[in-house]
Amino acid sequence: MKKSLKTIPSTRKNRLKRRSKVIPGEIFRIFAIIGVAGLLAISMIYVCNFAMCADYFRLKNTIVRGCNKVSKERVVELAEISSSMNILTANLGKMAREVENDPWIKAASIGREFPDRLVVEVVERDAAALLKRGNDLYIVDRDGVVFKKFEAGDSADVPVLTGFYGNGDLRGGLLEKAFEFLDCLSKRDNFSRALSVSEIYVDDVYDFSVFTDNHLFLNLGFGDYEKKLKRLKRIMADLERRGLKGTVLSIDLVDCNRIVVQRGDVISPKSLTEDRKMEI
Repeated sequence: MKKSLKTIPSTRKNRLKRRSKVIPGEIFRIFAIIGVAGLLAISMIYVCNFAMCADYFRLKNTIVRGCNKVSKERVVELAEISSSMNILTANLGKMAREVENDPWIKAASIGREFPDRLVVEVVERDAAALLKRGNDLYIVDRDGVVFKKFEAGDSADVPVLTGFYGNGDLRGGLLEKAFEFLDCLSKRDNFSRALSVSEIYVDDVYDFSVFTDNHLFLNLGFGDYEKKLKRLKRIMADLERRGLKGTVLSIDLVDCNRIVVQRGDVISPKSLTEDRKMEI
């Protein structure tokens, strides 16, 4: 049955009355929620400010790990760590990046140990060789990264690599071949101590040559280093039996089937003479 026209206004009035009773309650709840949220925000701000200013989180101890070439004091200085620092407000990422500005440091990370300690972990670079460029020497790591100029006070008891720059650019392929030889030599522990490499020389005439601290000039060529080192070990034993240990010698190992040994007064590619050859 259809509603009469008289009942429609009364229905609307009842609906408005019901809504008028609900709206104040809803408004009160909204303001209550806003008030509670505001109180929580103020409380959090107060707690954060209190923590940032509290002596409880003030730095009392700094631990630095992984330092050998760089002093711990230097790391602390680079990170700008001070005793007045609050560990909660410290920008650890920025501090770590500042530490990595030292050329000897490959990577750095800094962490908090609550309530009052910072821990700095550094990974240092290892010098693999000294690269000669013009009249200067530069330190290179095993990844082929030339990370600093060699200066007085730098500790780097490693071979000097000569001829590895061409037209001002580093010849990365040749550098990798030099490291391949050094890796092969290091695997032969006893032999590597007897054959201390002082310089590795690359040019268009002798290709790949090695100077050692015990007066040897080795013309190796490229590749097949394991086989060449085995032959060299036998040659060294033979030379010792002949009483030639410690003599200035040039040994051509490019062809393992035809080893040529020469005696000379100066270890240099230009000083080798044909009249002093011994074929082994």
